[in-house]
Amino acid sequence: MAEAAGEREAEARVLGSDALPEPLRTLLLLALEEGATDVHLDPAGAGMLLRFRVDGIVHVKEMVSVEAGSRLLNEVRVLSGLGTERTFVPLQAQFGWWDGAERREVRVTIVPTGQTEAGHLRLLSASGATCDVAALGLTPEDLAKTRSALKLAHGLILLAGPTGAGKTTTLYGLASGLDLRSLIAVSVEDPVEFDLPDVRQVAVDERHGLTFYEGLRVLLRMDPDVILIGEIRDQQSAVTAARAALAGRLVLATIHAVDAATAIEALRYLSVPSHIVGGCLRLVLAQNLVRRVCPACARKRPLEPHERVLFERVGVAPPAEVRRAAGCKKCNRYGYTGRIGLFETAEVDNSLAEAIIAGSRHQVLRKHLRDRGVPSLFADGLKKVAQGITTLEELIEATWPDSQEPPLA
Repeated sequence: MAEAAGEREAEARVLGSDALPEPLRTLLLLALEEGATDVHLDPAGAGMLLRFRVDGIVHVKEMVSVEAGSRLLNEVRVLSGLGTERTFVPLQAQFGWWDGAERREVRVTIVPTGQTEAGHLRLLSASGATCDVAALGLTPEDLAKTRSALKLAHGLILLAGPTGAGKTTTLYGLASGLDLRSLIAVSVEDPVEFDLPDVRQVAVDERHGLTFYEGLRVLLRMDPDVILIGEIRDQQSAVTAARAALAGRLVLATIHAVDAATAIEALRYLSVPSHIVGGCLRLVLAQNLVRRVCPACARKRPLEPHERVLFERVGVAPPAEVRRAAGCKKCNRYGYTGRIGLFETAEVDNSLAEAIIAGSRHQVLRKHLRDRGVPSLFADGLKKVAQGITTLEELIEATWPDSQEPPLA
């Protein structure tokens, strides 16, 4: 198998649950039971540390011996088709398995670390390709704005947020709400995480020259009505996406930015001229994720006077009580179970387009949105705190310093 850029990939395999060897099978079932998205196995002193990422938080599970950790990694190597011979270069692969009636995908990364190796397993569910956008945490008003932008059938819809904010899930959810059978829909992604019905999905492969830009350039020749871009990350893809939106296509793309204003600034940073940004942009949907407090064990506490100021400052009615996390058997003693999105939904109307075209910086654009009554991510989070969905402690930990709200003394 050819190697390039220090990496090697193997063909994905799909197995039945019974075909998984022990103790890997037990490990994967435990990870799924706890709702883990990632499993990490790293050298640590005289052993190897096993950790799960659950709802965005890393939890230490146990310390295993080097021999046990190496055996787990070898089992992963065999299932992924990588073999057991150590290569001293990073390895990437994927395998699938059936968990009852549901197909699971496991993306594998193994890297050399001194005298041993470290492994990362990303657990994916093939059923996650479609989702109910309304269940992500958008308010009815935000949903109406989003659906209105989709109905325009042209222009750029930008999904902004930090790494791990759920942008790809929202991207798939918005696409799933379109009548894709009557449209020519294409996507360029790195990687393709789920199969999206009725969409021609292209996976970026930079080792062989297939960059985001090259993929996008080729797909534009295929008469698309809808273009999905997994991430705008360079000048060429940013400019091409914006021009495709100006040319009458509906472009849905993600970008790394902390809120709507900085997402607009990011396009300029990637050399998209202000007049093109203002002309093609229809909606910016900025998002982040917070953990849902476990309803089985959450406790109520009174809202402190200094906390009340936070609510009043952003125009959210302060509740008399808020929830705090506790921990029970149902949530594996974490105090939280599952996550929900925080959203800032900015429609690009004439006044905002004019401000963009005039070259207004993100501070001015942010004030413009607040003056128009567009709630910030932090304000949306406070509404969810007031509703008892999450805790104030979780919101502050998840959003500082990106909340754009000054912390309390």
